[in-house]
Amino acid sequence: MDKNLNVLIVDDDPGVRESYRDILAPAAENDLLAMGATLFKDVCPEPVAVDRPRYRLTLVERGDAAVAAVAASRQCGNPFALAFVDMQMPGIDGAETTRRIRQIDPRARIVIVTAYSEYTPDDIIRVVCGDDIFYLRKPFNSEEIRQFARALTNEWQLERERERLTSQLEGVNAELADMNQNLLTRVQAQARMLIQSEKMASIGILAAGVAHEINNPMAFINANLTALKTYGADILELLRQYARLENHLTQTPVSDPAPLLTRIAQFKKDKKIDFILQDLNNLVDESLEGVNRVTGIVQDMKTFARIDEAEFKPIDLNATLDATLNIVWNEIKYNAEVIKRYGELPLVNCYPQKISQVFMNLLVNAAQAIEGEGVIEIVTRVDNVGSSEPQRVVVAIADNGAGIAAEAISNIFDPFFTTKPPGQGTGLGLSISYDIIKAHGGDLTAASQPGQGAVFTVTLPVAPNQNGDAPKPNKRNGRAPVA
Repeated sequence: MDKNLNVLIVDDDPGVRESYRDILAPAAENDLLAMGATLFKDVCPEPVAVDRPRYRLTLVERGDAAVAAVAASRQCGNPFALAFVDMQMPGIDGAETTRRIRQIDPRARIVIVTAYSEYTPDDIIRVVCGDDIFYLRKPFNSEEIRQFARALTNEWQLERERERLTSQLEGVNAELADMNQNLLTRVQAQARMLIQSEKMASIGILAAGVAHEINNPMAFINANLTALKTYGADILELLRQYARLENHLTQTPVSDPAPLLTRIAQFKKDKKIDFILQDLNNLVDESLEGVNRVTGIVQDMKTFARIDEAEFKPIDLNATLDATLNIVWNEIKYNAEVIKRYGELPLVNCYPQKISQVFMNLLVNAAQAIEGEGVIEIVTRVDNVGSSEPQRVVVAIADNGAGIAAEAISNIFDPFFTTKPPGQGTGLGLSISYDIIKAHGGDLTAASQPGQGAVFTVTLPVAPNQNGDAPKPNKRNGRAPVA
């Protein structure tokens, strides 16, 4: 921005005003020297440039005129940077003039100039209600005026530059804040997408196993329906023979029914009707069990695959573990026996799908850590019972697999860190699980010794129910069913 050299001179003495003009806005010395060089070119040396600013002066003799000039300069956007104000003037004095100027333009720098010793700086400060007023006694010398003008116009300029830079900085900070907010929103969206991507990748891996788990009950349902179709045809034929017998008995005269009865008895023996009647209920019960099993697997899969359930609600972690086991069972059952030691748990506030994803990651990792045949043990319990500390639910999933090396255990929850061979792991499962548990106010830890398996422990805060009573417990122990 261009430097502001606008200076207001307020003094009722015309000679003093002209002195200000000679000091702050003299005639161009270089022009005069050039004219002299033209006239006396053989005698005069080359003109020497003098680096002094020429101020744009406005000279007035009264305080009220000075106040009007300041108001006009502010209105046209060309304010004064500095004003030299005489103390003794007709009309309003210098102190009152200064006070009014400051009301119109607080940015203007002001120098009070007085020839009377009875005015002290404290007197002037008290009258003008400001302590940033400069004070100069008459008679002044030219260099004092120049120094005041140079210093105070520079100060005015620096203050405007500071304001401009501050405004720019505020604008930049606002843009950065907006960018940070947008970045945070994008990071959160990317995190949600990453979690869902990892979830869907895990489901993709488990899809074949889930299909197998569904095929088993569907196979015996199909076999049972085939048998039921055959049984139905035999029973239908038996009913037809009984109908013929009934028709025979209603005829007049009544003939001997013995041949028909013999034929019916032989048919029942050949078709094993007594066995069919006993087996019918068994086939129906098995089929219903298979349908329920398929329905449960599909429902667990559907619930698990949902992107997010917005409701943050109390759930039974034991039931959640069982539902997750149903999904991952095909990944576990061929190389691990699952032993469940469930404690009586209160409900826990959480996002159910996210907690299911954590359990799935831990269970699949435990199965993959076992070479040959092994054991996965799931233990649930409540800590701090009867203590003043808040109760917390603990879920520990342990395996007797290969374990984790000591140098890797500290990095096990880092994104993209994996102990699996290249191409067999993304390194995101445990990292995402850790973040999910932390977001729920809990903790996820790992303990392991190489060759002795590993234990992953999930700790979550307990959620009271709406009535404030202890929620009903859920306890399921024993071995997981083998398909």
